Amino acid sequence: MVRIDKGCDVIVTLFSKKSVRAKYPVYVKSENPIFKRKGNSFNLKNVREYQPFDDLRQIDWKLYGRTDRYYIKEFFEEENERFFFLIDTSASMNIFNQKDYKTFIASLAYILLKLHFTISLISFNSRIIQTSLNIKEHKNIAKALTFLDKLRFDQKTDLISVLKMVYSRYEPSTVFLFSDLFDSNYTPDTAVHFKRKFLMHFFTSLSDFSLKQGEVEIEDRELKKRLLLPYNMLNQRRIEEREEKFIKNLKRKRKNYNYYLIRRSAGRIPFYWQILESIYD
Repeated sequence: MVRIDKGCDVIVTLFSKKSVRAKYPVYVKSENPIFKRKGNSFNLKNVREYQPFDDLRQIDWKLYGRTDRYYIKEFFEEENERFFFLIDTSASMNIFNQKDYKTFIASLAYILLKLHFTISLISFNSRIIQTSLNIKEHKNIAKALTFLDKLRFDQKTDLISVLKMVYSRYEPSTVFLFSDLFDSNYTPDTAVHFKRKFLMHFFTSLSDFSLKQGEVEIEDRELKKRLLLPYNMLNQRRIEEREEKFIKNLKRKRKNYNYYLIRRSAGRIPFYWQILESIYD
């Protein structure tokens, strides 16, 4: 069963007092006898007299005590933002540790659910494989864990087709893409339709597999080929330069775009913190 990282509850506690709700200042006239405090209320939408159809529990008894009349305070409702998790399950994801990959996604889902966001999970390779839509409240985290536990990694990646399909079918405003980006046709500007993008790049360098002498053979499960990497300093340098150029392009700042480079040895907790800071910014 997929697990959740320890420390997630601490992060939730620290962020639970923050709000991403749009602020709606309401001017309250100082001469109105109902109000004694000065200033604006960011949550208050309206104050009106009690009507027979209103719930008695909504009556503001403090106002009644000051005015001897029944009033109802109406507030702006905080609508939960919806996040779509797009989870790459192509064969190349086998290179990254599957347990760490699933734990990262599960932990982030748990944090967002506890903070009262709504999440939808979509797994894909060259097409959409399965979905679990509109999960709300952390008591339903089991749905997300079961979904992740059933993931199987095979076939090729076709990010462009999948992103277009997700947008046309669901029109999400915010997407979290979890992938190794093993798709030569993909660029960060591909997902231009989405208002906000969080790219979780699970990166394994080819140089991590090379030896200080001799050669190493790598199985490419997407292309169904075996790659032979002979070791020499020149070959090593070329690989590193290509990867550096690739990552540099992904890191380039773009509007409403957040990029996170996640290596196999990286601790996950700092990433959760950074992601939440971007959400609440």
